[in-house]
Amino acid sequence: MTKDKLSKKQQKELQKLTDEITQEAKNVRLDYKKNPSEISGSIIQIHENSPYIATKEERLVIMDGKQLKIKPDVD
Repeated sequence: MTKDKLSKKQQKELQKLTDEITQEAKNVRLDYKKNPSEISGSIIQIHENSPYIATKEERLVIMDGKQLKIKPDVD
């Protein structure tokens, strides 16, 4: 047996795990369809030193020690 090939026992175990994971994913999807969540969605996080924020003046939040302060809108 070469290291690129799986034995019959390993193939069977891998298929069993694949089937279990697939079934669990289907169960999660059905559960969400029956019980949708208000808090689901994506979260985008940008570090305070991110290159997406060029200057301190452009930053929307200020880190003050361990406290996060949101800057008020300025027009």
